[in-house]
Amino acid sequence: MRSIQEKVPIDIAIVGGGIGGLALSIGLQQYSHIRVKIYEAASKIAEVGAGVFFGANSIRAMTLIHPAIGEAYAKISTSAGWESKRDIYFDFILAHELHGLPTGSHIISPKVAASERHSTAHRAHFVDELIKLVPDGTVAFGKRLTDISRDEGRMKTVMKFADGTTAEADAVIGCDGIRSVCRDFVLGKDNPVSKPVFTGKHAYRGLIPMDKAIAAIGPEKAKNRFMFLGVGGHVLVFPVAEGGVMNVVAFSTTKSGTWEGEWVKPMKRADLAADFQGFGEECQKIFSLMENTDHWGIFDLSPDIPTFSSGPLRLLLLGDSAHACAPHQGAGAGQALEDAHILSHILGTCRSPSDLLAAFAGYESVRMPRTKFVQIYGRRQGELLDLQWGDVGTDLEKLKAIIDVPIREIWNCDLDAELQKARVVMQKKLAELDAETPVVALSKLKVTE
Repeated sequence: MRSIQEKVPIDIAIVGGGIGGLALSIGLQQYSHIRVKIYEAASKIAEVGAGVFFGANSIRAMTLIHPAIGEAYAKISTSAGWESKRDIYFDFILAHELHGLPTGSHIISPKVAASERHSTAHRAHFVDELIKLVPDGTVAFGKRLTDISRDEGRMKTVMKFADGTTAEADAVIGCDGIRSVCRDFVLGKDNPVSKPVFTGKHAYRGLIPMDKAIAAIGPEKAKNRFMFLGVGGHVLVFPVAEGGVMNVVAFSTTKSGTWEGEWVKPMKRADLAADFQGFGEECQKIFSLMENTDHWGIFDLSPDIPTFSSGPLRLLLLGDSAHACAPHQGAGAGQALEDAHILSHILGTCRSPSDLLAAFAGYESVRMPRTKFVQIYGRRQGELLDLQWGDVGTDLEKLKAIIDVPIREIWNCDLDAELQKARVVMQKKLAELDAETPVVALSKLKVTE
């Protein structure tokens, strides 16, 4: 009976207009019975950050969500500047002398298969392209969420905003980032597992005009992907803005193990100098060119979060609101895109709001184990790159053996197969609901009699 059921309109509210929320809304455009509204807290959509890395899985996810996203990304993405470097993940070199090896010594340059090729972009440029794909009137600005409740009589989820307005939908998708308000309603505001966790790492992020970068460290390093590894910190560079800018991220281990003040604050040169004392001449030249640089505390979420959804509220989490990870694999934005791929198409198969919880179950069945893996290995990769992981430490031979192993599992995920697995779980849940429905109806009839 369900297979011939007419589709009825389903209203989906998306809280947050970042990469994940925008991508989800674009994917849902393909399903005419799904009506989407994005509620964004800011007065306009503006991404914080600079360069962003997209692995092969992320790039495939874009096109799987909607071909227009893949086409938009292709316009603004940047690969390695040299053709000979495009099949190399990163060139890893020493940031300082180690075990008698001089600064700049080559460690490893892992090769990637054609199916593993990756690229980078300026985050704001990518978001600008996504916004172009969202119909006018889809985004409501200045909507800072304060409360979510369920009106069971009308079978709607009700959102309240700081400006005093309300809105309602059949379901709400929380795409509001690591400091998610939606997550508090899923897990409970006082639940420790809901709180972001400081990873012990911090980073200085900046952009350097390519001509200055080339003058400082030469064209090979400035125009391609290099990582300078040192004890307690590492520095990575890669080109963005179609090769016109070199993106820099300098990671360091926080000596106190805590982070004070705002998560993102202006860089102090004295702090940068202290964190990377002993790093070689090329790193110091890079640092000298970093102006208007942000200093970021690196936070993630527990991989042991028990659920991404609240069934009673018809509320589901996506992206960093559900599974924020440390950035050391360049996988965070890609996981939001994978979420949007699975969720857009599984919601699209819903025929009425009564199917939504089954869709949530299908989504969680594939996304929870996948993102947990990314979170766990994201933290480990940061320790590896800072030459501080377990018995690997500064043993470069051990490091070379594992430095690119988890990331390849991330890149090579079969996203079509993941969607099919999610659909199987959803259909199983719907079949269980169909089997229960006559019994529930009969019990209600007996109570009425």
